[in-house]
Amino acid sequence: MSSNKSLASSRPVRWCLIGIGAIAIITLSVYLLLRVVDYTVINPLNEAKKGRTTTAVVRAKEHVRFDEKNHLYINGFGEAVEATPGTEQWRIYYQIDNFDQVPEPKRSQLWQSEEARIKKFGFRFHYLSTPEKAFYEKTQVGDQLEILYRYMGDEKEIIHVRNLTHPDTCTREMQR
Repeated sequence: MSSNKSLASSRPVRWCLIGIGAIAIITLSVYLLLRVVDYTVINPLNEAKKGRTTTAVVRAKEHVRFDEKNHLYINGFGEAVEATPGTEQWRIYYQIDNFDQVPEPKRSQLWQSEEARIKKFGFRFHYLSTPEKAFYEKTQVGDQLEILYRYMGDEKEIIHVRNLTHPDTCTREMQR
């Protein structure tokens, strides 16, 4: 009779141990799943948010005055932007040299998208308003610029531009 008692009392203990084991397996599975999501989804997003520095060469300069007929331009994301007639922009057109700060295969993807963007819209430009005209006037075709950017997918957001050839020239944040 005592063996029946030990069998009966060991059943709840056995189920308790099975339950604890199942909880441990589920917890480990959830942890591993979160690690995979972090590695495959979140890390690439965080990498894209980082600001990276590269160089560019000034290809051209242009003064633009918007009027009733000419009041649209294409921004850095390929979107049409309407400008108020009478507004002036002093533009510095530049070509990015490389994306060496980014590992492959993303580096090649960024370069290919940059080449496609140039074919479609022309060189990127940094525009300045009247108070920032000194930056425009000191910058010359052929000058080397430092470009701070970040990317999301194949799109690049230019955050900051600095003239390396004339470092005494004011630096400035980009319009977004």
